[in-house]
Amino acid sequence: MRNSRRPIAPVEQEVLDNLEAYVDAADTESLAYETAITHLLEQGFERADASDIIEQLLLKGYLYEVGEELRIPPRW
Repeated sequence: MRNSRRPIAPVEQEVLDNLEAYVDAADTESLAYETAITHLLEQGFERADASDIIEQLLLKGYLYEVGEELRIPPRW
C-alpha cells in the first residue's frame, strides 16, 4: 500500500519539519515528548498549540510514540 497517511495542514508540516530537524541535529532516533514541546516553545509556538499539533501528527501517523518518546517514521 502506498503512503496511507492523511494530509496535514501547513502548521502541522512546520512542526514536523522542526522536530525532524531537531532529531537530525541531535543525531538520535527519538525525543521525549516534553523535549519536543520545549523545542517548539523555543520556536515561538504556544504550549497548547504545540501539544495539539503533536497530537494531530500522532493521530495522522506522522509521529508515533514508544513509551514517553516520540519518533518520526521514514517519509516515503
